[in-house]
Amino acid sequence: MGFNIPGSTYIKGIEWLSERISYREPDVKGDTFPMSWADDGEIYTSAGDPLWGESGSGLDIEKFTGGPTDYKITKVNHMNDYLGWGGDGPKPSGMICVDGVLYLAFQNMLRTRKPPFSLLSQHGSDAQIVYSTNKGGFWVPALTNIKTPMFEGHKFGGPAFVNFGRNNANARDNYVYAVSSDQWDNGSNIRLGRVPADSIMRREAWEWVCAFTPSGEPAWSHDLDEAIPILSMHRWLSIPEMVYLAGIERYLLFTWRLHKDFSPDDGTDLLVFESPEPWGPFSLVHFEEYWEGKEVNPYCPRLPLKWVEPDGVTCWLQFSGSWGPEGQRKGYYRSNVRQMRLIMK
Repeated sequence: MGFNIPGSTYIKGIEWLSERISYREPDVKGDTFPMSWADDGEIYTSAGDPLWGESGSGLDIEKFTGGPTDYKITKVNHMNDYLGWGGDGPKPSGMICVDGVLYLAFQNMLRTRKPPFSLLSQHGSDAQIVYSTNKGGFWVPALTNIKTPMFEGHKFGGPAFVNFGRNNANARDNYVYAVSSDQWDNGSNIRLGRVPADSIMRREAWEWVCAFTPSGEPAWSHDLDEAIPILSMHRWLSIPEMVYLAGIERYLLFTWRLHKDFSPDDGTDLLVFESPEPWGPFSLVHFEEYWEGKEVNPYCPRLPLKWVEPDGVTCWLQFSGSWGPEGQRKGYYRSNVRQMRLIMK
């Protein structure tokens, strides 16, 4: 596999309970889908390059209403200022609802390509956060009023908020956490940042893990240049997803790897880790080569906390499918779900 991460002593693995189920409307296209379970009971998300409605590129704001087998996707905001296909426009990386306010993190604000590991990659730098007090209808600040990104460069270039439940109800403390890889696809390092929940929009309030004490406790720095990875695997770490499963008191970290840099046609690998804290230590739960097959080319796995069963271990993985011409023709480029169960030791 090309990496050496210890296997989990807490979770034996995952068991697939269903086949892949694609969203029932094939023309409702898009990818990435960072999502959060809001206080109103709905799942809010943002699709990259949505290709339906008025939104033809960039990103939009969407709402998933219902359960994993019958959900309905509706367009909340076309975000018509957020334009540009692929690396030529902003793309979503994180979504969270805190005290009824939605926060969206996106990358590529400067529309410049600064990949640290592969010139083929189009994403992974210059991230910004905006917020909405009316569930996505209006976002502050307006894109035209943002002169420089909140997080310049690639070290924290695609923040994915760590979700803790409906309206962030199971938060571990008064902070909001976020993880970021250093390249959209096939990066090498994941870093962890945090910010007081009432100061998410204040850049100076953010801090990052910068060291570990001998006992494994993190030290924090407000200087992003001092941030160190909490997980490193050379060219294996794409845009991540981390959630807290309250039922088993564990953090799950999902990521994926393209078999060929920024290719929609050559297949991907799925990696699932667990840890007792958001900063680790991380243990491998599941590795699956050519997950869902080359043709589907799945990526951006997400775990919607609304769809976790009462047993705390049965849930639905949501993911994107091939953005290439053939993938779009066959209907993979849309929301897909598959039921899974964690096998506990």
